[in-house]
Amino acid sequence: TLLVAFIRAPFIQAPVAGATLRFAAGVFSAWVLVLSSSWCLVELSREGTSQFGAWMYTGVGIGITLAGALAWLGGLQAAWVLWLELGLLAAIGTAFVIRTMPRANAGAALARAPERSDAPAGYADLVICYGTFGFGYIVPATFLPALAREQVSNPLVFGLTWPVFGIAAAVSVAVVARSLSSSPRRRVWGAAQAFMAIGTGLPALTQSLWSLTLSAVLVGGTMMVTTMAGLQLARELTPANPTPLLARMTSAFAAGQIAGPVLVRVFPVQSAGGWSGMTFASAVAALLLAATAAWLWRSARA
Repeated sequence: TLLVAFIRAPFIQAPVAGATLRFAAGVFSAWVLVLSSSWCLVELSREGTSQFGAWMYTGVGIGITLAGALAWLGGLQAAWVLWLELGLLAAIGTAFVIRTMPRANAGAALARAPERSDAPAGYADLVICYGTFGFGYIVPATFLPALAREQVSNPLVFGLTWPVFGIAAAVSVAVVARSLSSSPRRRVWGAAQAFMAIGTGLPALTQSLWSLTLSAVLVGGTMMVTTMAGLQLARELTPANPTPLLARMTSAFAAGQIAGPVLVRVFPVQSAGGWSGMTFASAVAALLLAATAAWLWRSARA
């Protein structure tokens, strides 16, 4: 993030370098999600506190809220300054993790991991469902602030989109961790994906301020629940070494994230039927999310 801030500085014009760094940020973000989830779940299991595994996913929602609040409160600053501030915040978090992580335990956990393990091909349905989640989530996550800006020009209003998104993510994970800890992960995942389908489809029906706010709550409130349930399910199915399956699911999620904005951009700005790229992508994402939600719910009863 600090490097992106440097590239985004006004005295440097390097769009290719900026795009490369954004790509690298995505790679490292996925890497951190997979490895931190695997490591934390192993450590909690080793210490006999596996019931707290769900709570660690509230951290993502809290982080989104903090980053969104920083961008909201500092909206009058130059973009590269905000990048720099976010980078410093990330650096402080990294230093805290390095300082507090028990290195001996981490090494022991790695030593216990199998040397080689292939993700079972029989879990292709989970990979597809998780990839659909990436596609469905990224459409509103990318374009909701822009749509809100079209409704209200005041940045102190439309800038609340991401803080609302993050708060919903943190609260929903806490509720699920407390109330649905014993529920089958497929059903939790399916229910969350169904509510996400509603939130993703709302902008295709109407783009009023209330619908955009409700969309942010529904998508933000299910994003980390879906992530939590999906990664926990992968660990349940491959307890010896879940990392290969987690990696496949995360790769599918990333592919979905790429496909969402691309579909919006390649669709005509205004088609003959009056649909914009955002409307079309939202409708497609909602249908795919609903279909995979039904599959997950049904497979949980099998």
